[in-house]
Amino acid sequence: MKQIVSFNIARLRVEEDFGFLKLIATETDNLPKNGEEDRPGELSMTASVPTTLTTSVTTFKNAVDAFDNALKDSASTPSTALAAEADSARDNAWRGANNYLKAMTAHPANDVRQTAIEAKTLFDKYGDPTTLPQTEESGVLHNLLQDLKAIDGSKLTAITFDTWLANLESCETAFLAAVSQRTEEEAARQVGIVKETRQAADNAYRSLVELVNALTIVNDEAPYATFIDHVNAIIDRQKTVLKTRQTKSRKEEKSVL
Repeated sequence: MKQIVSFNIARLRVEEDFGFLKLIATETDNLPKNGEEDRPGELSMTASVPTTLTTSVTTFKNAVDAFDNALKDSASTPSTALAAEADSARDNAWRGANNYLKAMTAHPANDVRQTAIEAKTLFDKYGDPTTLPQTEESGVLHNLLQDLKAIDGSKLTAITFDTWLANLESCETAFLAAVSQRTEEEAARQVGIVKETRQAADNAYRSLVELVNALTIVNDEAPYATFIDHVNAIIDRQKTVLKTRQTKSRKEEKSVL
């Protein structure tokens, strides 16, 4: 007897859970529906489709849509735009400072030229961080700023780079502040409407699974076979992801110890 295998979706991260549920919602098209025409030579299945199945599918899809809307709302918090603007500002600050040093490495005065080369070497050492994910860019800029501030301040002032350095540091500080605010707002959303809609969608999924498994026992499993096979394949893939993540986490813990 075909059955949808057990799977604890509570172990999934929020975005993973939504992606998983969205795939299941798509697969519900493989469930029998009232009003469908039977194919020639096959026993009639549509007449026996219970109302509870139609209701369960509708409830599940509506819950997933509500979950989707909650996630979209949480991604559009006021600080999200501020963080994006701050990220763009620090990118421009890095490019401006890098271009300035590049020009100054050709300065006719040897002392100015040598200081510019010393500072430009650090920019070249870490590479262009503006194409990296935001968190990685912050890590690179942190190290770059520390190395730049280790250079004799009077030398940087002499080539008027102190202003560029201060601007870069200020932009990075502003970005970190915006990200912190964004995290707080997203966390508030997370424990609010996102959590509620996720729970509702998860419960609707569990109810649908229980119903389909029960119907395969009470009725012929044939009408539900495709749906069950596809859902089990999705679950297997997700279990593999979770297992891989758990293994990686254990390895990282051992390396720290």
